[in-house]
Amino acid sequence: MTLDDNNTSDNNADEQIPVVDEDIVIEISDDEMKVSASLLPPEGGGEAITLMAAKKKLADAGVTYGVDEIALIGLVETKTYNLPRVVAEGAPAEDGEDGKLIFHFSTDDRTGRPREIGGGRVDYRSLDLYVPVLEGQLLVSRELATQGQSGISVKGKEIKQKSGKDAVFPRGKNVDINAEKTQMHSRFAGMVQLQGSSVNVSNVYNIKGDCDLSVGNIDFDGSVHITGGVRSGNTVKATGSIVVGGVVEAATIIAGGNVEVKSGMQGAGKGRIEAGGSVTALYVERGHVSADGPITVDVSIHSVLETGNSITAKGKRGAIIGGRAGAAGDITANYLGAISNTRTEIAVGMMIRKRERIVFLEKAIEDCRQELVKLNQLDVYLDRAKDKMEVEQWKSLHDSGVQTRTQCNENLESFTEEVGELKQELERATDGKVHVLNTVFVGTHISVGSVSYKVEDEISYATFKYRDGQIVYEACEISRSK
Repeated sequence: MTLDDNNTSDNNADEQIPVVDEDIVIEISDDEMKVSASLLPPEGGGEAITLMAAKKKLADAGVTYGVDEIALIGLVETKTYNLPRVVAEGAPAEDGEDGKLIFHFSTDDRTGRPREIGGGRVDYRSLDLYVPVLEGQLLVSRELATQGQSGISVKGKEIKQKSGKDAVFPRGKNVDINAEKTQMHSRFAGMVQLQGSSVNVSNVYNIKGDCDLSVGNIDFDGSVHITGGVRSGNTVKATGSIVVGGVVEAATIIAGGNVEVKSGMQGAGKGRIEAGGSVTALYVERGHVSADGPITVDVSIHSVLETGNSITAKGKRGAIIGGRAGAAGDITANYLGAISNTRTEIAVGMMIRKRERIVFLEKAIEDCRQELVKLNQLDVYLDRAKDKMEVEQWKSLHDSGVQTRTQCNENLESFTEEVGELKQELERATDGKVHVLNTVFVGTHISVGSVSYKVEDEISYATFKYRDGQIVYEACEISRSK
């Protein structure tokens, strides 16, 4: 071996690759919520890193929370070098949710559009003008804000969350709010409105101006006040009272309580007022008024007035002219009938509808009897034709006759019983009186209970009443000053 060969051998020994063990590089995100690790390859036959050594590397870097051991094992065992892998993650803070209000009624602007009734049709007299509400109905509920959950970084530091803000509970009129201010209920039935930040319930539906096509029909759980009139064809229903400032035309007014028409009714034979309480009107012309409470008018012209209470015609005229007036109690007026001898029917002791029911039942009883006569004739015919008629045809006629006879007998028994009870009530209904403060004209018919009296001469200042099976009159029991 030469000198040059010795030099070459020494140089190769000096250039041998150093031994470097396998290692990992740790990278922690700025917010300390994520840790990535990259595996570095060994050199010069260096040793592979162990899982314990990898964990210690993380610990030395200050990572104490959220280590994904499976990811770390995969990093160590798969030998994929220089490829970052997430091996630890912190738990982010969960901010609280803001509280919110839930409105259990429509807060949209009313459209005023006609109500759809199916089949592509709409009811132009039922418009979307208000939101109805029932007594005790839930109007608003509040979901409280949540506090959220704090987080923790990979280095074990707490991360504060942002708590939610509670929604401000609205104010309200005619509402009930629980102590926790989480629920609001309607105090009574009516209509509800969201006005600014206030929820207001009203049991009075106020209509400024006329109730016409622009307002449509009204069916309100509460009271209705109309400053104008009610135009022909419209219907106003209310569970409470109804007040109309103008004229009621050929319209329908139905109230659970009182009805007050500050002008009057021009019913044209179609106008109708029904009240569970009293009815007060300046005048009623060709209308129909029915009430459970007293009826008070200045003048009634060719109209029907009926009540389970009393009727009073007072004012400048205080007259009932034409038509019919029936009351379970007394009827008081300045004038009954007219100088033209207009037929005017006045009845006390029983409501007109019950008197009309008697007439209807008597007609129905007669119809039943006539039908039974025809059925008897059918039976005779079927007896004679039994051997000449096809069996199925004969049986069909016979069965139909039997069914009709059964129904007629049931109706006859029911109608006879009802008419008997009504007639007994009519016989006993003799306490009512008719008071005339000025004049009752010829053409007036007065009934007390089942007894009638036809006025054939003008009579002034008199009270008509029942006595010993007939109607008598004497000086008026009511002073003109009242």
